[in-house]
Amino acid sequence: MKMNKLFQVTATVFLMILVFVSVARAADWKPSKPIEFVAPFAPGGGSDVLARSIASIIEGAKLCPQPLIVVNRAGGSGLVGTTSVVQQKGNLHVLLTFIPGQAQAALVAGKGAPTFRELTPICNLALDEQLIVVKTDSPLKTIRDVIAEAKRRPGELTIAGTGAGQDDQICQRLFERSAGIRLRYVPFKSGGECITALLGGHVDMIWANPPEFVPQWEAKMVRPVAVAKATRMTDFPDVPTLKEIGHDVTYFFYRGIAAALDIPLEAAAFYENMFKRMAESSSWKENYLKKYSLSPSWMGSKEFAKVVAQNEEESKEILKDLGLLK
Repeated sequence: MKMNKLFQVTATVFLMILVFVSVARAADWKPSKPIEFVAPFAPGGGSDVLARSIASIIEGAKLCPQPLIVVNRAGGSGLVGTTSVVQQKGNLHVLLTFIPGQAQAALVAGKGAPTFRELTPICNLALDEQLIVVKTDSPLKTIRDVIAEAKRRPGELTIAGTGAGQDDQICQRLFERSAGIRLRYVPFKSGGECITALLGGHVDMIWANPPEFVPQWEAKMVRPVAVAKATRMTDFPDVPTLKEIGHDVTYFFYRGIAAALDIPLEAAAFYENMFKRMAESSSWKENYLKKYSLSPSWMGSKEFAKVVAQNEEESKEILKDLGLLK
């Protein structure tokens, strides 16, 4: 009996030592060289704005001993950039912005495409909104005008988005089904390219997140006509929700961060803690959330992984309806 008790005490002490060592290592680990921060869409889009905002805020607050170097790897609706990180398994010095469209693009691409399961989820930082935006001088003054014109000319009105099977096309299909209309979806590589196409008169309207059009809205070049949200946005109080005009279309758009697979727990813990400190800073709240009209939404690694998996599952039905998923 005494030997059993001695063994239990010894095992407990040994376990405590292991936990202490693990915590100490997590506290001690820091990046030893510049971090490649991949934005898997072209410059000017929401992911690019997010990455560059993060890099600037972290550097300004001295939250990391090494700089975050933003690298745009656009293409394949985010799959090119995602693949570049998936292929760096075990690399402690690479991070990736991650949005629902990257998970959806992998579903559309099929077998062999990189999924979030081949990454290390770090955290979610914010929720973005999906809005329909037109040029200021567009004859489509309201969302009701859009619906009426789409019914008059089925499949002729053009609306730009960031790639087949992306969040905006999914949101569009929900809107089309509810309103009984059909729009012509035109894919681009980023929100930045979408806004350029709109200003150039190449499309009638675009799907856009606030970070992608706020500067042009402030310059009175564009105006949003509807938002896929349950309630109106504080920053755009005059813009109706699709729900309030009779179309229950809302979309949960997360903006998160992932790292390469198989990195040590202490490295993942360092990054999660770094982003948590950043998310609590006044600079983040003022220079990103408030500036670009996003909602705060902190999720740690485990919660974020669950949300990504749930969103992926919910996207499958719409992707099948679009004929993009078998």
